[in-house]
Amino acid sequence: MNIYSQKQNKKIIIFYSSIGYGHISAAEAIKKEILKYNSSSIVILKDIRDFMNPLWRKIDEKVYWLVAGNCPKLFDVLFQEIQIRGNSIPSLALLPNDYPDEKVFEFIKTKQPDIILSTHYGAAQVLGNLREKGKLKDIKIGWLHTDFFQGYFSRISKRIDQTFLAHSELEKMWLAAGVPSDKIMTTGMPVYVPDYGYKEQKIILNKYGLVEDMPIILITFGKEGVGNYTALIKDIILYYKKPLQIIAVCGKNKKQQFLLKKLKKNMSDKVELKIFSLLSHDNLLSLMSVADTLITKAGGLTPVEAFSTGVPTILLNVVSGHERENAAFFAKLGVAKLAANTNQAAKLLQTFLFNPIEKEAMRKAQKKFKENFKIEKIVKFALSDNFIPFSLPNDFGAENGEPVLNVHNALSQLNANSPAEVELLLSYATSQSPQHIIWENPFGHIAIRVDKTVYSANYIANPSIDSNFLQHLSLVDYLYGVKPPSPSQIHTNTYGMAYGRETIGLRVTGIPAHCLTAMIAEVYRIENDFKQGLIKWDKTKFNCADVVDKILQAGDYEDSNIYDKFKLPSMPLNSFEKAKKNFKSDTSVKTDLVAYHMVPGAHTDYNYCRFPLSLKQPIRSLTHIVSNSKDFLEMSVSKHLVMYYGDPRLYFENLHSDFGNIKNKNTYLCDFHYYIYYRALANDLKNFFKSKKTLPKITFWSRSFLKNSEYLNKK
Repeated sequence: MNIYSQKQNKKIIIFYSSIGYGHISAAEAIKKEILKYNSSSIVILKDIRDFMNPLWRKIDEKVYWLVAGNCPKLFDVLFQEIQIRGNSIPSLALLPNDYPDEKVFEFIKTKQPDIILSTHYGAAQVLGNLREKGKLKDIKIGWLHTDFFQGYFSRISKRIDQTFLAHSELEKMWLAAGVPSDKIMTTGMPVYVPDYGYKEQKIILNKYGLVEDMPIILITFGKEGVGNYTALIKDIILYYKKPLQIIAVCGKNKKQQFLLKKLKKNMSDKVELKIFSLLSHDNLLSLMSVADTLITKAGGLTPVEAFSTGVPTILLNVVSGHERENAAFFAKLGVAKLAANTNQAAKLLQTFLFNPIEKEAMRKAQKKFKENFKIEKIVKFALSDNFIPFSLPNDFGAENGEPVLNVHNALSQLNANSPAEVELLLSYATSQSPQHIIWENPFGHIAIRVDKTVYSANYIANPSIDSNFLQHLSLVDYLYGVKPPSPSQIHTNTYGMAYGRETIGLRVTGIPAHCLTAMIAEVYRIENDFKQGLIKWDKTKFNCADVVDKILQAGDYEDSNIYDKFKLPSMPLNSFEKAKKNFKSDTSVKTDLVAYHMVPGAHTDYNYCRFPLSLKQPIRSLTHIVSNSKDFLEMSVSKHLVMYYGDPRLYFENLHSDFGNIKNKNTYLCDFHYYIYYRALANDLKNFFKSKKTLPKITFWSRSFLKNSEYLNKK
């Protein structure tokens, strides 16, 4: 029995993006392969851009190609900013999204698929957002990453069931980023390249009026034809004096076709130039099979098809950003050569035309590259019933139920990355149902960890039952415990906090030993006073914030501030921020903000939470009552522990990771949007005017902008 046909008539949606041709080409290849194994399956291809606002869709595409094809430095900065935001934002659901989640979900509901695949990261992000909301629980989700770099995209893989990567080197990157091995696999790019024999090649040559004994150079820069064809061909003719055949496929770019037709009138008879608009995919592949060299840009699919064909390839720096990353990857593997400009591309061309050893070395590298091609793995994921989406136990996260997995490993990674002798733990207000004001406890809770023990005031502590007024818990039990540490404990309210609420930790390292000793001594002083009846819990006179303040004060890390003058009850949020300010002012210690996110899918009584309010900050509190917007404190976290819906494992993620070429990471928060953008655009405009190019609708403002920004170029 065919292992792929255990269930007949499976319905599969494949989302792609119509920006460029690579995403739809990959989607069509996957569809073809699925139907080859199981012809009764129903495969629906859907452009994710169909969910955009129609007017914005037109504007977005025009702006994209305008910037990508004409402003390489600006495009590169935009690309880097996307990667920075994706790596630093607490949740990918907070990233800007042109594809409304609910519209996509409504489409999915009408089609009722068994499996959803995506060949575009934007669609995969939307599917992850829906899964994060608890939707698509019974539908398998897979994503093919059609580029050759990591960026922030490994984070997408943790939110869905399976990610298909184009090369084994990428799989190593994903594993290093903490993605479980069972969520990724190397499949290569799904491309179909016919095996053209000598007879078929003769037919192709005759079809296009080409001759066999004269070199053939194929030039194509994608569906939009964004490269400078005229400059490239002029440089090729300048260096190569022998007879030559050049095929220029300009895609939908009518301007390039017009310029090439003008050029052709003045060309030598030794050069045969054939100009085409957008060719079908099959026709383009057939031309690759007879070409001696291909010159193209570094998209995800066309170079891979070239490598499969075995044609020597030169990648011209046409589009920066993600294509620059692809090009660097290909060059490292030896499957293509890189050219920074048309002149360099023309020089590299001579290498392939006159150096058979160089040509053969590249073909060997391309053959090795093809070993990653295992499209059958994608088909198996789609059609085999052996692949089952992650599901959570019925008692997951409940008191005495099944806990989160991988807790100790995730906390070990956090401790290695951000060691701390003291940590303040600010937990959100929590309730059993959605409320704009959580009346049971709108102010949240605060606890303090000193060394390895969390001390947290237990508001229902009873000396006859519990000997301690403060809980003495490990961080694991305080956040992720499911077993009651003592009789007077309430799950998600005094322990196992992460199953019912968000928590932000202020981690501090560099605390002197005598301060730590003094803090612990204060803990036992509080416990002794409790046992003697000298103190008891009081929500206005002695609450969790008062306890933390006293412990910090004992270690010489507590000070009064302006809020204390109002004689209002101590507030967890204010105590947290007061301590944060005090520690920040001490240059001998180092602080880190960490988020311990609420566990999705937990079966608990308390499963709804909101950012804690404070009577001492009425405007800030009112904002959080009427809005679900993130607080600046939430957006300032540098690391977090997170669990993705349906996956019982806890992950550690460093949100402020390496940002690549942007050396000063602080510029992102202060002047990235102004200084960096401004300088990039100024440099692009300067290069335009130097090369006597014309940018659509360049007017007086652009020249004035360039003149006023000269000082930036000197920096």
